[in-house]
Amino acid sequence: MDEFAVDPVVPPDSVYTAASVDVPDGVRLRVLIWRPKRPVSEDPIVFVAGWVSAVSGWSPLLKVMAARRPVYYIETREKRSALFEKRTLTPEDFSIERMAEDLIAVCRRLGIASPALTVVGSSLGATALLEALKGGRLAAGAAFLIAPNSDFKAPWYLRWMLFLPAFLYHGIKHFLLWYIRTFRVDVKNEPEQMMRYNQTLQAAHPQRIKLSAKAAIAGRYEVWPHLDRVRIPVALAYAPTDTLHSSANIRLMADRLPRATVVTCPSNLYMHSAEVMQDIEAFLRAPAPSLP
Repeated sequence: MDEFAVDPVVPPDSVYTAASVDVPDGVRLRVLIWRPKRPVSEDPIVFVAGWVSAVSGWSPLLKVMAARRPVYYIETREKRSALFEKRTLTPEDFSIERMAEDLIAVCRRLGIASPALTVVGSSLGATALLEALKGGRLAAGAAFLIAPNSDFKAPWYLRWMLFLPAFLYHGIKHFLLWYIRTFRVDVKNEPEQMMRYNQTLQAAHPQRIKLSAKAAIAGRYEVWPHLDRVRIPVALAYAPTDTLHSSANIRLMADRLPRATVVTCPSNLYMHSAEVMQDIEAFLRAPAPSLP
């Protein structure tokens, strides 16, 4: 857990700490914390990145975010930093529902679960936050979610990979990168997106990436049930050029969330940039949509 004993982001004029937080089932998660010396707002932000994402991919946004508010960057359990007491792990240990329970537990144990809290997430992290917010289980005042997944599907010709032994992961990750580069990412216009996926897959934990993929894909997770029970204002940010996340499903989520706002971004690169903080602040300043 000492990998980030030194601040990996180094926002200006902020104090950095790292915490190890116990969650149910004998798991410990790493939380990176930044507190600005002169905050514009004392209201905290919880940030949850996507599937096996590295903190380096979010450094530009975290730098400006931590200059304004306390930021708690929670690393979900499929990442290498998570510690498990038990030796034998199953797909159920990495389900979206399990990750949502983790986020609820971490926020409670850090004492930041309250209407003053804003939660921000991307991709799988955003989906786990949505799951946690259903029924008010995670106490927060607002959510800004970047390209949340409504479900996790894979073409039939890739599903066989879910059942391969984990030790073969290093051999097939090159095929996965070829597939993403060829069919899912606009490499010409957004090379930075492909670079992030390359760094992510190269550094991922083989067993956990397999089990978490199996939990989401083979488990047929869908975000739709009980979306109407998310009662706080939610912004859904997406880029029409992002082919890894369905724009149509973002619109469907907005239709089902009682207090949703859709934020259209110019590109996937923009959604990882410092500029998106302007969208977050504008969303928080705007009058909140009222409940129907």
